[in-house]
Amino acid sequence: MSTTLDATRDPVAGPGEPPATAGRLGPRELLASLLRLPSLPPLAAGLAGTAATLRFYGVSLPTTLAFAGWLTIGVVLPGLLLWRALRGRSGWLVADVVAGAAVGYVVEVLTYIAARAAGQPLLVLAWPAGMIAVSLVVPRLRRVWRGAAERTPALWAWSMLLVIGVLVLRSVRMFRSHGLGWPVTNPADADTPFHLALIAEAKHHMPMQAPWVSGEPLIYHWFVYPEMAATSWVTGIDPLTLLVRLTPLPMLAGTLLLVAVIARRLTGGWWTGPVAAVVTLFVLAPDPYGWLHYDGWFGFGAYEDGSMFRMVAWSSPTQTFGALLFAAVVLVLLDRFNGDRGKGPWLLFTLLLAGLAGAKSPYLPLLTGALVLVVLVRLATRRGLHRPALLAAALAAACTVAAQVVLYGGGANQGLVVRPLATMEGFATVAATWTGYTGPGTPAGHARVAAGLTVLCWLFMWAGILVLTAPRHRELLLAPSTLLLLAVGAGGLAGVLLFGHPGGSQSYLIVSARPYLALASVAGLAVASGASGASGAMTWARGGVLGLATTAGVAAVLLMRRLDAVPPAGERLGWELARSYLILAGIALAVTVVGAVAGLIRRDGRILAVAVALCAGYGLPTAYDQTAVVVTDTAAGGWRAVPAADLVDRDGRTSAIDRDTWDAGRWLQAHTAPGDLLATNAHCFGLRTVGEPCDNRRFALAAASGRRVLVEGWGFTNTTYERAAADGVPPWFAGFWDPDRLAANDAAFTDPGPATIGVLRDRYHVRWLVADATAGPVGDLGALRAPVVLRFTAGQLTVYEVT
Repeated sequence: MSTTLDATRDPVAGPGEPPATAGRLGPRELLASLLRLPSLPPLAAGLAGTAATLRFYGVSLPTTLAFAGWLTIGVVLPGLLLWRALRGRSGWLVADVVAGAAVGYVVEVLTYIAARAAGQPLLVLAWPAGMIAVSLVVPRLRRVWRGAAERTPALWAWSMLLVIGVLVLRSVRMFRSHGLGWPVTNPADADTPFHLALIAEAKHHMPMQAPWVSGEPLIYHWFVYPEMAATSWVTGIDPLTLLVRLTPLPMLAGTLLLVAVIARRLTGGWWTGPVAAVVTLFVLAPDPYGWLHYDGWFGFGAYEDGSMFRMVAWSSPTQTFGALLFAAVVLVLLDRFNGDRGKGPWLLFTLLLAGLAGAKSPYLPLLTGALVLVVLVRLATRRGLHRPALLAAALAAACTVAAQVVLYGGGANQGLVVRPLATMEGFATVAATWTGYTGPGTPAGHARVAAGLTVLCWLFMWAGILVLTAPRHRELLLAPSTLLLLAVGAGGLAGVLLFGHPGGSQSYLIVSARPYLALASVAGLAVASGASGASGAMTWARGGVLGLATTAGVAAVLLMRRLDAVPPAGERLGWELARSYLILAGIALAVTVVGAVAGLIRRDGRILAVAVALCAGYGLPTAYDQTAVVVTDTAAGGWRAVPAADLVDRDGRTSAIDRDTWDAGRWLQAHTAPGDLLATNAHCFGLRTVGEPCDNRRFALAAASGRRVLVEGWGFTNTTYERAAADGVPPWFAGFWDPDRLAANDAAFTDPGPATIGVLRDRYHVRWLVADATAGPVGDLGALRAPVVLRFTAGQLTVYEVT
């Protein structure tokens, strides 16, 4: 057996191939190659279905075509050309396209940042125009236009279309609850106004600030906002449409496609790509009780499973963008680990690291630690120094340090602290609520029970990893590619066990690592089934046996739900929760033992593959439940949109951006300059009652207007996190750190006059006042002859221009 999973590699036409002759290669050959692909029908079906879905949820066909046109010509095509120019053709067009898309996004963002800083945002067009022109003019680069040497099997393409189609179906929940006008978002969603405000900030300003607190530096992973800002400038599409309808879709699909590409690169088998995508998305924590925990605590299962189904796929575009770039980084690394030479791949690796540094902050430390672990394990097992891993670790560490200095203010942690089992404390509380448990026991004890059962669920979901630990697969386990996947996965699992965050953001660590745990598990499945190596072929008979085993896992969970739907309440919470999970573990163990006793385990270990498939089947009902809930809720409430009455919260709000603020903000966007500064007396998220603390996560005016505000809310800023840590309060209840500015701001509304308004005008350069009568007492600004002029009224909001 080969010592690496990548026993066979796609044919590569690398940088050393002879230059093409003029006139023989160009866009026509690449297009002809695309049109000959068996995967073209599923691609066309997927695009048509997505366009129809978007049209149903308010995105016109011209808007979709404009977005698709810029994505193709401005991002994917030039990225594909650059990818091939530096790495060479992989021989598989799908691999080049999705990896090239990641490269194209990075260069688009970096180009736009420079263009916006120069005051010419449309100079972002220089990137695709320049790349396409150079690849046509320079003879040595014309080879990048060559078609694919290897065709994508139609079954592979249709399978991936089905997986991505379910993801689009799941996105309906976002489409129904987030409008392209008012109501913009559901009442509890503070994130959407946050993101919308930052897109507007990136569209009009560089360097960026926190627009809801003018002058506060933006210490955050913010690269996805320039990407949407660039798309908005080129296409004219409203940022809200990009945020809640368009931009995340290709990033989510690209991530899944890259996972499938990596799976084939690892195992040589076409079948492993769709299987890896299925494990990544659909194999969740087993739910033998049938709890209808729609969102769970941070995910969907009874325990933290890193589900990519959760709403953060849409509510956190930074996570979605970072996931795509990280998958491309892993693909480049696997190529380097398996013998790629030359400087081109290292240039690609460094470029992708630069993009990843600003896309999502946890990825670089996670990658650096994983690469260091690869180097140390290879040394400890006397396999020698792995130079590519060492060089990659050095580059990742350098980018991590640079990012901390340049982007993250010298090491800001944004509230993440070492707090073992913090995630499990939340799960234990929720589980106790589900079971009706009121007996004795400490929260710490319940958290330990939840942690133990969480680890057991992880073993079910990624049981294929255990195959790699068998002595006969020792060389395979210690291969650099395998070690990298396992190290990334271990980092994510350890992070969610050891860290805590007031908003549960430690959960992003396992979400980030989940695809690589799935890949390692599928690699183990391929080895155990004997379908890895030179051919990676899976026979129909062998695939049928594994399918039956998976079905048996699903049936076991459904049977347990029928026999023991809800464990009885009592004082033995640990046993009541663990009982069904231990039975599932016993079934998997019995399959293995019976196979051993019957002599079915041979050196190919196919019975282990059956056990792995059985365990994977345990988690499929959970994914089905959550998809079924989306369908049934949508069918009951209407497919087009959630009725406004269903969005009302306890404060009577139907959106995190209230109607008056939305109308006033849109008026300001149309009638003010991007550099105009606003002031408002509304600082708190939601409606406050007397004695309640102020929730500082208010970004509504900055989001609706696309303008900077002197002081609106002050949440999600590094200074607020520092203030919260010093005061020992949750970050969203921390007070504002500059009381003089806040007092001067509010005085202009409670005691309006030439003096108080003059302070805002002369000291802070405020041009517009937005008075919100629902936020507190407001003086009679309308009675002033100067220095304000009433310009617009929207319900309880009045807009004044400071003269």
